[in-house]
Amino acid sequence: MVRGNDPPSSEIVEHAARFHLEDLTHVRELLSDFDGTCLDPARPKSAFGPAEQFAGNSMLFTTGSAPRDVWAHSGLGATVEATVVATDTPLTLIDLCSMTANTILGINDPWVKLKQASFLVSSQPHYLTARMGHDLTYRIARRILGCFEGLGGTDDYVVNLRQCNGSDAVELALHAAWKSAAPAPHRRKLATFRGSYHGESLTANWVSEHQPGRLLADAPDNVVFFPTPETDDGQELSARTLSTLETLERDGDSYFAVIIEPIQWRNSVHTVPPEFLRRLREVCTRKSICLIFDEMQTAFGYTGAISYARTSGVSPDITAISKALTSGHGSLAIIVARRRYRQVETPFGAKSNSGNMLALVAVDAVLDRLLGLEQPEERTLPAWLPSGLAAELRVGLLASAYPRAVALVDELFAELRRRFPTLLGPPRGVGLVRGLVLLEADGQPSTRLAVATAKLCLAHGVYVRQADTAVLLKPCLVLTRAETTVALDALTKTFDDVLRLRDEG
Repeated sequence: MVRGNDPPSSEIVEHAARFHLEDLTHVRELLSDFDGTCLDPARPKSAFGPAEQFAGNSMLFTTGSAPRDVWAHSGLGATVEATVVATDTPLTLIDLCSMTANTILGINDPWVKLKQASFLVSSQPHYLTARMGHDLTYRIARRILGCFEGLGGTDDYVVNLRQCNGSDAVELALHAAWKSAAPAPHRRKLATFRGSYHGESLTANWVSEHQPGRLLADAPDNVVFFPTPETDDGQELSARTLSTLETLERDGDSYFAVIIEPIQWRNSVHTVPPEFLRRLREVCTRKSICLIFDEMQTAFGYTGAISYARTSGVSPDITAISKALTSGHGSLAIIVARRRYRQVETPFGAKSNSGNMLALVAVDAVLDRLLGLEQPEERTLPAWLPSGLAAELRVGLLASAYPRAVALVDELFAELRRRFPTLLGPPRGVGLVRGLVLLEADGQPSTRLAVATAKLCLAHGVYVRQADTAVLLKPCLVLTRAETTVALDALTKTFDDVLRLRDEG
């Protein structure tokens, strides 16, 4: 855990310790035995070049799964070295969306890869059924639960590590809440919100306003969509938002759960007012309603803590987490729940990849990076580890790198709004979960321009995502000033194009 008396090192704050693992002498010695063999990582994987591969997309892939027309060769941190397939032009791409919200540590984090490599070359099992135990499973559970200590009373938490993606975690959280309410059959309603997005499984779709398409079945009639929680011009909770609290207070005995995203990223990166979360917590406590935080976008470092409960001071009954858990080094999702919600029945609690040990290794390594090593392990760091990485591991990136990364994003946004005052609205979001709203000539938010921005950005060398009328920027924690400088140039070119598009009608 982070020790409060450890001051951030200036070396850590100014220079992220980033390097390719193959640059280490010890690793290079191992890789040298692969040179020229079928195990050589530089060996071509296919007889076809990028242009030939891209031309075959329609024959090989379904809609939505085909690789795009930018070919990635290598990556480090927020930087991806690539080629534009159509023109065979080299492209340095700055990833400002953490590879779609997965890689809090950026691409190819050396510590995560080192711990996975160590585990993989050992005789320890790389995969175990959930019916078999391993020390690592208990270690991960204890470390994650330690991040929830002291939140919202004395009720202990438990963790479920058996999920494989965010939609599964949402489904599991809802099932745990439903199961707990079984003795009270009058509690059948579920509260959710306009502007929400909880995933693309059937259940997650049913509780989301932003749905990707037609469903296989009609939505259940017990899901109630409340208005997006927001403030008025005076920064007080709006009348509609207060009405939501009043309704839940009045009819709370008929609800088994409320599910909410602290930041609704698909709703133009809308941050739910902290005062609403606090009052919602009070209502749910009084009315015995399970409060669920969907933290796919906010957990594991993006708002400065492992969970948004720490950031906001509001403690949910169940937290559903995925995405940044492994920083892209494997698929895993979890829920952390108060003990009264620990009952989970098959098949909800036992997904098929529940025993992916390498994903658990990755979570362990990500916790090392974010929080710093615990002292017994800190004393056993390899002497050959580069000093910058060793220093980061002693302090933890949330204490050292997070404030600097947020400041870089703040500076980037300020400069972009100075250059494009009529195109960009006030920034939205919290910490590293940020949005820029695109404006039409009349000052109205524009989905059309946000879609155009996301498409044009890639061609200019920066990756963002469209989020309704905004573009989502969610950079990794190890973002550097040099990368934001390159991103500023790319975004400037992009917004110049978007401005011309807007003015041409």
